[in-house]
This record gives sequence, C-alpha cells and structure tokens, in this order.
Amino acid sequence: MINETFYSHDLKCRVKQISKRTARKLWDEGREIYLHSSNMRFDNMWQHPMPASKDGYSFAGYTFDQVCSSYETYNCDNERGKYIHFFVKAE
Repeated sequence: MINETFYSHDLKCRVKQISKRTARKLWDEGREIYLHSSNMRFDNMWQHPMPASKDGYSFAGYTFDQVCSSYETYNCDNERGKYIHFFVKAE
C-alpha cells in the first residue's frame, strides 16, 4: 500500500490510499471514501474514483461489504485489476 498523499485533479484535493480495514471504519462513521480498481491510475480519463458513504443518497441501507462486492462485480476484471483500492481525502 502506498503511504503517501497525492493531488487528485478530478477531486481538486489531496488524497491518500487507505487499507480496507480503515475504509470500513470510516464507512461506519459515515465519512466519504473513494473506491477505485487496483490496476488503474487514480487520475485517468477512462475510470474515475467512485465516492461512497453510508449516509449518501446512492448507498442508504447498504452495508460496506455489499458496496464492495457490487463495485468489484462491475468494475474489476483482469485488465483493470481484480480488487479495490480505497482512498480518502487527506487532511
């Protein structure tokens, strides 16, 4: 896992990569996290990071595991990466 922060041109802020355990904890707190396929660069023209939070409009009533499973089903494959990288806005 990368332990550095970098600037995201899509989000116009600094982000850092976090572990799945930390992402689950932040999800339970209601904070926003970003999901991205593992082989894709964070800032690219083909795939953008997906914002997700427990209290968000799109994910109300879903668990962290359900959101991750759904994201992996539709966005992860042999080319883009088989698992998810999690990001959060750096403070």
